[in-house]
Amino acid sequence: MASAPTRRGSKSLPPNLSELMKDLNGHTASFIVGFDHRESTMRKIIEEFAEISKEVRDMQWQTDTVRTGVVATGLLGAVGAAVVALGFIAAPLTGGSSLAAAAVGTVALVGANVRKTTKESESVKKVEELGKQFMETVEPLKKILEGIQTTCEKLEQKKTEAQAEDTLLKVEEFKITLTRVSELGKRTGEVLDVAVTVMERINNLLKLFLVFFSVSATPEQDRKLRESIIQSADQCQNVTDNFDKMKEELKDFRKLQTVRRATV
Repeated sequence: MASAPTRRGSKSLPPNLSELMKDLNGHTASFIVGFDHRESTMRKIIEEFAEISKEVRDMQWQTDTVRTGVVATGLLGAVGAAVVALGFIAAPLTGGSSLAAAAVGTVALVGANVRKTTKESESVKKVEELGKQFMETVEPLKKILEGIQTTCEKLEQKKTEAQAEDTLLKVEEFKITLTRVSELGKRTGEVLDVAVTVMERINNLLKLFLVFFSVSATPEQDRKLRESIIQSADQCQNVTDNFDKMKEELKDFRKLQTVRRATV
């Protein structure tokens, strides 16, 4: 016996759309629960990143300050030595004192560099751990967002097909729901882009660690590493904030579904 055609105005979605909406609601619930479970870990990682970033900035400032002093003292020593050599100053102690001061300054710079390198090594190891932990924490949520995006795309496709066949029911609640699905798909894509970009940057940061611990590391590579560490806290913060906003948007979407089902 053939099934009766769906009546226009009936308050039930066509089976294909109904099943996809069920999948979408399942994904949204998973993300909300998953983010609630992981949010504290993500924010703890951000705090530790921020602390290390501050340490890296402070270490660089201290080293640059010592280096500036050494350069100035070294120039003074060189000028003093030249003056003595030309015989303009009878007492050689002046030039000798300047050269001695330059030597002391150089020792100070070496000491500052040693302390900086040791501390940076410790910071790099900690950042490596935090970077891996953040990526492991974000990856399951990223997969759920991919599921949401894919389901929204399928709903959009089915909606278009139903409209072309004039079989989509012209009920206002469904129109609102499917419009929200389109908006949700777009928003999910934006959040995914942020997450993917930051994860790629963290992955590149992890690759820089291999160079940092090798004898071939150049000053330019060291500079890139420091900058990447300093940026890590902001990048992780960006992902977490976007996930938080996404959770609230998904909660609003689910409320809409609850209201719609109550009217059916």
